Amino acid sequence: MMADFGMEVETFAHTAPPGEEGFDLSHAGSEHEAFKGLTHQLVDLTGHHHIDPRSWGEWTEDQTAHWNLQMDRLVDAYLNYRSRDSGDGMPAMSDQDLSGVDTSFSINDIELIDIFTRTHTHLQPLPSHQYPNETLIHYGYIGCAPMYPSVAISLCTLAAYCQSHRMCP
Repeated sequence: MMADFGMEVETFAHTAPPGEEGFDLSHAGSEHEAFKGLTHQLVDLTGHHHIDPRSWGEWTEDQTAHWNLQMDRLVDAYLNYRSRDSGDGMPAMSDQDLSGVDTSFSINDIELIDIFTRTHTHLQPLPSHQYPNETLIHYGYIGCAPMYPSVAISLCTLAAYCQSHRMCP
């Protein structure tokens, strides 16, 4: 019947039914043991091997503790950001915002993601900023990590995401 419509029957014999794709490689059949040797070979070839002794739960607790440590300062930075709103959701930047900035310290090569753009840039913090996310919020972004963000998403993009996923009863 499928051959009547120009479909190759041979390809369907080797395709797993939807929802059963993971059964081809399960821990029950010990297939995963073949990959243990592969990881060791890759480590030997590259010479780079990093083992994080923390469990996933410990890593999550560390991240949450770092966010909680700076939360009060981030709230203040966000309120300052909102007070400088120029009407389009972005702060009005003036020359006085950058006066007294220590140019020896900056957030280097961070990827800024907006709804339609992705750029790599360097940002200068204000003298009062203690955390990178304070500086990012000042410019209208929030980092994806609490202490050493390499990617930041614009607050306008997050607001648009929240608005588009709003549920109405």
